[in-house]
Amino acid sequence: MNKIKKTVLNRVEGEIELKLIWEDGKIKDAFVIAPNFRGFEFILEGKPPLDTLVITPRVCGICGHAHLIATTNVLEALYKENGYNIEVSEKAKLIRNITLSCEIIQNHIRWFYLFVLPDFIRLGENLDEFRPIKGLKWRKAIDFSSKIVKVIAIFGGQWPHTSYSLPGGVVSDPTQTDIMEAVSIVNSLIEYFEEDIIGMELDDYLAIDNFYDFMEKSNGDLKLFIEKALKHNFSKIGKAYSRFLTVCDLNPFISSGVTRRKKCKFDINKVKEVEAFSFLENGKPNFSNDRYSWAKAPRYEEKPYETGPLARRINNEDTLFKNLLKEFKGYYIPRIWARVDEIGKLLIAVKKYLLEINLKEPSYIKPKVDIRKLEGVAFGSCEAARGSLIHKLEVKDGKIKNYEIITPTTWNLGTRCKRYLSPGEKSIIGVDSQIKAEMIIRSFDVCSVCTSH
Repeated sequence: MNKIKKTVLNRVEGEIELKLIWEDGKIKDAFVIAPNFRGFEFILEGKPPLDTLVITPRVCGICGHAHLIATTNVLEALYKENGYNIEVSEKAKLIRNITLSCEIIQNHIRWFYLFVLPDFIRLGENLDEFRPIKGLKWRKAIDFSSKIVKVIAIFGGQWPHTSYSLPGGVVSDPTQTDIMEAVSIVNSLIEYFEEDIIGMELDDYLAIDNFYDFMEKSNGDLKLFIEKALKHNFSKIGKAYSRFLTVCDLNPFISSGVTRRKKCKFDINKVKEVEAFSFLENGKPNFSNDRYSWAKAPRYEEKPYETGPLARRINNEDTLFKNLLKEFKGYYIPRIWARVDEIGKLLIAVKKYLLEINLKEPSYIKPKVDIRKLEGVAFGSCEAARGSLIHKLEVKDGKIKNYEIITPTTWNLGTRCKRYLSPGEKSIIGVDSQIKAEMIIRSFDVCSVCTSH
């Protein structure tokens, strides 16, 4: 007889429940449940388009800035759909990339030290440095993740819920002093990344293309994580579908694409949200017996895809991570490694962006047409900390007729469809430990707040 156990997954952004079906000591079936409804898409209906710049950053307190950038992009796309060119200075583009990248960096640091490493204490490991609240490494991670947020505040005025980006640029006019202060902060984060996280010079790390070379040269917390994960047999678990999706470019380290057997160009028209097991169907509640979550099921060409840093590494055709997927049968270790890897690569990009800003350029170029005169459907996207974020906007008579948001966690941990489990659900089938199942789900960097937007 199958055993059913339902539990709340803690130490995530928001609240997620796991319903696990056990048979012979292993997980036979799994349901990832987003139990709360928030309704931001409905709040936006009937509002003027520019209201989105204040409302959507409040979808999430961790990646709200990504929602701002996706919203800016969809509003600028609306202009283009109506035949109007939007001018954005290189200065404004750089500033947007800086602030978005810094939000991703702060998330990755906190996730690795506050969520991932403390999990091994639950498996009996003596990792007092990473113990929540008391551990020196835990507290150090809080300190440095807070420092990088100051860069967002320098350019965006505040964090979270920043609203400084809008069609035509940004409402930020930094000085040379602001830029040098930001560079100083980034330099301190690079030093922290080298000394604590990877345990080697960043340039040496970037030259590594295989698992064994890294383990030989590293003396950092990433190596410690890998050693503990191998000790507890995580090398063979956590795989989803080997299908990876990235919706747009961010810097030389992040390229859009869809990889299954080979990499192809991403096409927004091939994305669809399936509602077969969601409590929300055609904009109305449906609590039929087979429905179990407020999340939907995003599909690309009718198939589930994993998004996030591992997908970004694969779609960027990164040799190290292509080799890691060959090295490990399971994706738990590569998935976490990819997110940590991205910290260093984004720090490099941010420093480069800061030094390229031309202060003489305008921060904002006013669009020549009032947005209230525009109508139609547009898409905007960006890469957020947890993966690919898509906003869809429909405007009629100067008001929002429809607004749809597809978040990274919905891609990874949304509901199943008639043919496929979600990537998260698939990744824990066959696992023989509830703690390990929770750790695998947490490897996707769960955000139920965005999932149940």
